[in-house]
Amino acid sequence: MDKQSKATGHKAFADRLFERHLSLERIVAALMSSIMLAYIIQLLSHGNFADLGAYYGSISFGTFFAAMLVGLAVLIGTTYLLRQKVIIPWALMVTALMVSVLFAANYTDGGAFFCLGIGVVDLIIVLWEVRGDKLGLSSLNISRRVALIAACVLFVLMTVVFGILTTAKYRNYANFTFDFGIFAQMYERMATSFAPETTVERSHLMSHFGVHFSPIFYLFLPGYFIFRTPIYLFFVQTASVAAGVFAVYLIAGKLGFSGKLTLALELMYAFYPCLINGTFYDFHENKFLTTIILFLFYFILCKNTVWEFIFAFLLLSVKEDAAIYLIVIALFMMINRKEIARGGIMLAMALVYFIAAQQIVAASGSDGVMIGRLSDYFVNGQQGFFSVMKAVFFDIGFLIKQMFTTEKLPFVLWMLLPVCIAPFFTKKISSLLLLFPMVPINLMQSWQYQYDVNYQYTYGTAALIIVSTILVIAELKTDKKRVVMLVSLCMCAVMSASLWIPKINTAKSYLDSANGSPKQVSELLETIPTDATVTAAHALVPHLYKVKWLYTMPDYYTDKRDKPIDTDYFVIDTRYGDLAEQMKQTMGNNYNLINTAGFAELYQHK
Repeated sequence: MDKQSKATGHKAFADRLFERHLSLERIVAALMSSIMLAYIIQLLSHGNFADLGAYYGSISFGTFFAAMLVGLAVLIGTTYLLRQKVIIPWALMVTALMVSVLFAANYTDGGAFFCLGIGVVDLIIVLWEVRGDKLGLSSLNISRRVALIAACVLFVLMTVVFGILTTAKYRNYANFTFDFGIFAQMYERMATSFAPETTVERSHLMSHFGVHFSPIFYLFLPGYFIFRTPIYLFFVQTASVAAGVFAVYLIAGKLGFSGKLTLALELMYAFYPCLINGTFYDFHENKFLTTIILFLFYFILCKNTVWEFIFAFLLLSVKEDAAIYLIVIALFMMINRKEIARGGIMLAMALVYFIAAQQIVAASGSDGVMIGRLSDYFVNGQQGFFSVMKAVFFDIGFLIKQMFTTEKLPFVLWMLLPVCIAPFFTKKISSLLLLFPMVPINLMQSWQYQYDVNYQYTYGTAALIIVSTILVIAELKTDKKRVVMLVSLCMCAVMSASLWIPKINTAKSYLDSANGSPKQVSELLETIPTDATVTAAHALVPHLYKVKWLYTMPDYYTDKRDKPIDTDYFVIDTRYGDLAEQMKQTMGNNYNLINTAGFAELYQHK
């Protein structure tokens, strides 16, 4: 055969491959996907890739290359036979996502920076996928009805699954006085006297509103009358977070988004790592912020004044500092949406409420609003919000120094990477107003939990980031929308795996051990009279919520106790040796051991 015939034959073969969607770049993509498949098999069998020696020693090279070759043959063969151009791109997308999630799930110590590295790789793959619509997204038709059904399914799954997982901690006596025992006792007292009182929060009988003014707690009191157990609070919390998916559905509809884009946004919300993640840490009013803010924005978009102000009031009722979110939202309405009148009224409402709430907290017998977390901004003995504002105004360099630290940068990544930093893509600079609460609520603070995504201070900020992302997506062209959404979904899955997996594994271990000792301890605690005075180890306090005069050890507020430390009963948790010894020293010879069950010891005053 001469050279011309060979060249013709090669061209005909290449044309045949091209007609069957097997171009060179697709073959390379198929090879990459098959390598990803081999990685998946290896990671499932030996996930500790961070230990290079152990990981390398566990590899079966024959299995690895066999999986890779079989995967490559299957992808090329099915594409050739079926003539479907989307097979290889979807295989690459799915296998890359699976590998990314497995890496994050198996290296939870990697943190935000490791997730960022994964995100860079995923971004490159997504850019290739979007160019030329290789995934065939333009032909994918999902109705709004399907998106609504998906929202309902996500709501139920999030509520039930994470409700069960978070209650496992309680059932295994792994919650403490702070921050669950105070709410367990508070709700029981609300159910009997309608007063949000506790004795464990500050070691004396007082209203919880003397620490935080949160009238929204009364919204969930009717349900507590029905279920009458602290476990109810965990399901209320997960349901409150999960309900935000309906607000996302409504906002997407109001902005005219398609069913498939709406579904993508719902998934982004459900897997946004800094929402469900925080529900594993006890119970807090802050976790009601996200859904309320999202519904508030929906009614702002609808210009439904009545419901707009109902949700504005609900937002304020969460906590005194929730006024910061409403102030920013009101300014956004005035500047970005030119709604001067309604925005002005809302702004005035927020300012008046904030001042009134501070007065209520101060009048409730405590030290007032917890301004101490901004103590770095106190100068010459001056305290209070005015002092903080003055310090920031006259020394903005100090503010920048406090905000941009190596400790706080990971927090920013946890909050913004899951949405592909989309809020900064906005065409309207005024939209960046919505990111402002991150400054006073999170980044200015010296209290480390304010900028830790494992706790409760992310929820208001997260809501505004999600709103900003949705508004930016509405401005983008089709290809950019797809890039942002695909990368966001990948990052949400990866970062959620990194945060959730350890907590889910711990919760599962709690479920496995929920019988036995915990059950015996519960039976012991039920023998304690509810009208007695009781001092209990901090892990036992949440289960003694019915006791009217209950005190905790360790005790941080000994100088404000209504009763002396020699209460009728002491209950010791032997799992915490140092604390158990401290409690025994406090009791001296004034108590007799009357019963033991599991890890609890019950002592009665002589």
